[in-house]
Amino acid sequence: MKTSSSSKVAGSQVGMSLVELMIALLLGIILTLGVVQFFLGSNKTYRTTEALAQLQESVRYSLSKLNYEIRMAGHYGCLVGEPADHLDSSHAAYDATLYDTKVAVIGWEADDTEPGEKFEIATLDAGGNGWGNGSGDDLPDALAGDVIPGNDVLVVNSGTRVDVVLDGNPSPPANTIGTQGNSNIAQGTVLVVVAGDCAAGDRFQKTNSANASTITRGGGGSPGNNVSQDLHPYDDSATVYRYTSTAYYVGEGVDGEPALFQQSLEPGGGTPLELISGVENMQVLYGLQNTAGEKGPATSYVSAADVDDWEEVVSVRLAFLMRSADRILDQVEERTFNLSGTEIAPGADQRARLVASSTIGIRNRLE
Repeated sequence: MKTSSSSKVAGSQVGMSLVELMIALLLGIILTLGVVQFFLGSNKTYRTTEALAQLQESVRYSLSKLNYEIRMAGHYGCLVGEPADHLDSSHAAYDATLYDTKVAVIGWEADDTEPGEKFEIATLDAGGNGWGNGSGDDLPDALAGDVIPGNDVLVVNSGTRVDVVLDGNPSPPANTIGTQGNSNIAQGTVLVVVAGDCAAGDRFQKTNSANASTITRGGGGSPGNNVSQDLHPYDDSATVYRYTSTAYYVGEGVDGEPALFQQSLEPGGGTPLELISGVENMQVLYGLQNTAGEKGPATSYVSAADVDDWEEVVSVRLAFLMRSADRILDQVEERTFNLSGTEIAPGADQRARLVASSTIGIRNRLE
């Protein structure tokens, strides 16, 4: 019987040998490991880039927010001088620290954070009582238990223009200003009214309801008003501002991270507002113009502990230590960061950190 050559070839093909199979498996493993390594490297690069971008965005927002607020501190429109003050200074709710219109900013220095000192962050839990300033003022009650130790506190006093149209002025009696329709200004709001010619202004607490077509300064309220003197007579060109006293500090964020907070301190201020997460430490210095009665740039920068007259403050120097939310570094690092002369030691971990600083002039104090 004859056997064809094609039958012989087909019969000799019995599959891959064990050696060939092992080589194929090894090549597959090497290829898979390469793909996994590439993916892990790309993922780490992405996470690092994203964390650094988030840090930079946090820096940009924090500085731009406070730059604007500090620059406009003590601003009441075109008013020349200070408004006549009608708030009841004898009331228990009257806080001269927050209601002095001659003070644009005021602050409190955290213990052991003076320039030249080193502060080691032992906790990120808010609380304690380690804050003071050169004028001997207590930290506002609204901030009690909310500030993380080692962080300075800054309060900015200013005026925010109210969107209201005046109508029918001057209108008797002298403690009432007419508005076009409902004023929509809540009862208890502290206001500063500035005359159209910028020559006069009054500060008082509004005592009638938001749906009234007038702005009334009456008795009652907290701290209420001293009604012994009439308001200036205003025509319809006058401007109305809401008096604001706002604290900025580092507290505990909703996600457990340290964060920059904003807290309104005037009547009905409400709950603290978390502005940006990842702010681990804030240090503040104050620029003083030591020539009495003159305006001009700061001649020295000191901590809040060395300011005994807040009317002399003409600028503010801020420094932030920002940290990433994720532990993105390859190794545990322990570093010390210089925040305007104060050494801050956050401890050893794998978080990325950035230091940001800015010096802001208070426009009303420099011009």
